[in-house]
Amino acid sequence: MPESAIALELFLRWWNETHARSFRIAEQSASGAVAVENSDRLAIEVRPLLGATEQHEWNEAREQLENRIAAAVSVPLALWVPAGAELPAGEPATSEFIGHVRKATITLGPHERSCVPLPVTLFMRKNSDSGGVVSVSGGLNPHWARFTERVRGTYDLDSTRLHRLPESQEHLEALIDTIVERASSLETGRIAEIETCDAWTVQRLGEGAGISIVGVPTSETHDMGLTVRRNLRRIFGEAAPELREAEVELKALVLLGYYARMDEEGASIAMRGFSPSLYSGLDFVCLVADGLVKPLIQTPT
Repeated sequence: MPESAIALELFLRWWNETHARSFRIAEQSASGAVAVENSDRLAIEVRPLLGATEQHEWNEAREQLENRIAAAVSVPLALWVPAGAELPAGEPATSEFIGHVRKATITLGPHERSCVPLPVTLFMRKNSDSGGVVSVSGGLNPHWARFTERVRGTYDLDSTRLHRLPESQEHLEALIDTIVERASSLETGRIAEIETCDAWTVQRLGEGAGISIVGVPTSETHDMGLTVRRNLRRIFGEAAPELREAEVELKALVLLGYYARMDEEGASIAMRGFSPSLYSGLDFVCLVADGLVKPLIQTPT
């Protein structure tokens, strides 16, 4: 199932549940659809915020992994790869990964989402006994202040293998406590290994959807803020005029993002400073990322 179709499915379900409507797809194209409810028509265009570069090798690897997951899992799924993460390659890594996916999906009901906890290792090196700071690279960088205040000495923490934390605050608190505890017993010049998990979101789709991996190669995620802003301006320039010309009652632009978590999305910030004329005439501009939908612009209905 193409990524655009997944974004379309999630948006339409969100729209119907949020606004107590019952729109269904009447016409579908490669980049969007027209949904209908009685005499009302809703035109939808879907555009990815990244992924303009052709990546044949990555796409082939994704397709092979999708096929292997499909052989092991009996329900349709979307697997949301966090930005910067690599697809598993080789053995036993690939088989272990598929095993984690299968275990995470056994109890998923229709349209439910959960996480695939993939074991990863963090590395912390103590540089000196003086000071009280932890320099962090990788997924824990946004939280560095929460454990820097609790350590004695100077440390480097490599969390580059961590791309998406589980949504549970309890997990983050426990991980921070572990880092602080290991720091207290670490000698200068030594390295401590800290085990945790990288949480890849998995979501059950509607029947007949198959297995789909939603993501982009790591090369696409460098300087993501600048790239998203540039692409978003281009998307508005291309999609908004098409939607304005559509002879329908409602018009929606759906943006497909590749953020680790919705609360870390940068599309909202990218839109600041844009002239409202870029998206005038649109009833909705929504972001789909990590299996969730977030309205960026919506008019009263």
